[in-house]
Amino acid sequence: MTQAILGLGSNIGDKKQNIFIASDLISKLGTNFKISPLYETFPHGFEIQPNFVNAVCVLEVNLSPWEFFDCTSSIEKKLGKNKSFLNAPRTIDIDVLMWGNYVFNTPNLILPHPRISDREFVLRPLIDLLPELIHPVTKKTVYEMYKDIKLVNGWMLRI
Repeated sequence: MTQAILGLGSNIGDKKQNIFIASDLISKLGTNFKISPLYETFPHGFEIQPNFVNAVCVLEVNLSPWEFFDCTSSIEKKLGKNKSFLNAPRTIDIDVLMWGNYVFNTPNLILPHPRISDREFVLRPLIDLLPELIHPVTKKTVYEMYKDIKLVNGWMLRI
């Protein structure tokens, strides 16, 4: 079994419900599923769009990272993800953030996610679940990475 860590985000429709439905479907892919509290966050990248609801979840899985990525992509499609351009609004976004302590760099999957360390909307909820988790590349804990980031857009609200 491998520990998979995922980031969830939604900014279209019933955002909280989208996160809850996605997390329920994800929980069926493994065991020991846990989800962070939800946070409302300002959009990053393309900022003229609704605020996001974000969370992080963790579970133990018995799949390859590529099989798991295919499963999460299917969940996104099932929930109506239609990303028309980079950072576009979406019903659900599921990012595989980490896969145990493994490091992958393939055309379809880069793990750990290359932007974990500069995303407050990932690090803050991850602190709620695994503050002492060590990033396999930076060798810093989640909490240390969070302390190091520059808070670009200024706010997150736990909801």
